[in-house]
Amino acid sequence: MTSINSPQRTALVGFSDEWMRRSMETVFQEKGYKVVRTGSGKEALGLARRGGFDVLMLDERIEQLSGVDVCIALRDDPLFDHATPIVIVSSAHSSLPSRTAAYAAGAWEYCHQPVDVDGLFLKLSTFLRARRELAEHQAKSLMDPSSGLYTEFGLQQLAEQLEARAVRNHEAFACLAFSPEPQSRGPGDRSNETVSTTFRDFANLVREQARRSDVIATRGETQLAVLAPDTDAAGAKLLVARLQRELQASRRGAAANVQLRAGYCAVSDLAAAKVDVNELVHRAESALAHVGSVGTPESVMSFDDLPV
Repeated sequence: MTSINSPQRTALVGFSDEWMRRSMETVFQEKGYKVVRTGSGKEALGLARRGGFDVLMLDERIEQLSGVDVCIALRDDPLFDHATPIVIVSSAHSSLPSRTAAYAAGAWEYCHQPVDVDGLFLKLSTFLRARRELAEHQAKSLMDPSSGLYTEFGLQQLAEQLEARAVRNHEAFACLAFSPEPQSRGPGDRSNETVSTTFRDFANLVREQARRSDVIATRGETQLAVLAPDTDAAGAKLLVARLQRELQASRRGAAANVQLRAGYCAVSDLAAAKVDVNELVHRAESALAHVGSVGTPESVMSFDDLPV
């Protein structure tokens, strides 16, 4: 996704009318935006779901899928960045029901042609400033409120503390990386909602099976990392085995229909190994990335077993 701190922001402009598409493109370009244009609501929805936009500017009556319908689809999409401002533009002076429907669908602003460009960009400036501050806050947050797991920032903070103790006491240390792989691959199985639900249920299962001393963090949208202090390779294998058994026995939610992919890296004495915990995480993720190329989706691989 384009960073909101980038010197050039990106706007998606979706209008059925070619003249309006070009007109709005010119306006945004004059304000320093890179612009992607489309005349299709369906295409606008697909582009928005891929991410990378700082602003969505949509025609209320865009062809194939209205601007309001695009809003509704994005509002209910758990993987869409909901801090992205969405502006709906009406071709005429709006009625109160139309304006209310747009706001109910998740639009941040609703305006009509001719667009008050100066007023619109003043509002967008406020929206994007709030978005930037939210991103900065989330980047420094230890916990992800939606999952209850540690963030990548939280993982780094805890890694430093756990590493200091393990080195001081010459303890074993293991890092594991997990990713759920749905067994069924029929049409729609990889929808955003299905992937999100599967990952959430899987994360809950990992949290239940891990020890209280383990640190569990999200890594991207479909991957978990676990810091396991005072745990050697045998202990890491035991955790993976427990998860495999629970996945096979589970009938709860989407986690009942996934296979386990895991990679791990463990040392018997972190001080003697002369490697930091962040490097152990990277090695575990390297092992996980290699799982798909050998064996079944249930394969588990140690970094030490990777081919040279």
